[in-house]
Amino acid sequence: MVLIIDTETTGLSGYQKDRVLEIGIAELDGGSVRPVYSEIIRYSDIVEFDRKYVNPNGSEGIWIYRNSNLRMEDTLNASKDVERVAAEVREIVSGREVTSYNVPFDFGKFLYREPWNLKELCSIPYDIMELATKRVYSLAENDIIQDKALRERLLREREGSYYPNKWIRSIDAYRALCPEDPMGLEGMRHRAVDDAVMEGWILNSFSANQTDCL
Repeated sequence: MVLIIDTETTGLSGYQKDRVLEIGIAELDGGSVRPVYSEIIRYSDIVEFDRKYVNPNGSEGIWIYRNSNLRMEDTLNASKDVERVAAEVREIVSGREVTSYNVPFDFGKFLYREPWNLKELCSIPYDIMELATKRVYSLAENDIIQDKALRERLLREREGSYYPNKWIRSIDAYRALCPEDPMGLEGMRHRAVDDAVMEGWILNSFSANQTDCL
């Protein structure tokens, strides 16, 4: 059994500049993935905080509000503040194996820091993003990805990147590694717990003859 954590944040810089707005946890157990925790975090000053992300012309703002159905009003009206959510998350992950899709971001920039402090509570055996990137490029190079348009795009994007193994986005990894679509992407909301479940299914694809990748 392993827990998969996903965070939705105000930005990419991490603590202290940015905040976790929503956190979701899924559990992979015996080939099945299920959501186990999902909370929006209340910040009474989020309106002022959002202004840091608005361009001089008045456009944009916090990315997740523009790219999911999470709204600023949800943050203002959430029932739990960050201290309470952090305490509940610590209780869930204590003594467990935990991972995410991009461990240096979720944990290194946020969850190892205040007020989460998860570093001494759980173990992280691998990063799903690293596993998925290696596996997806291998499938693409050997023309094993069912979605040929996806395969061509991923190889084209890698060729145009400064990085020889450009990280694969979780949604693309899921499409490449889980073509049977076990979670049903059509209903996905790009929210923390949905992403955690999707990443759990990505991890689940590393089974049987693929265990050497872990």
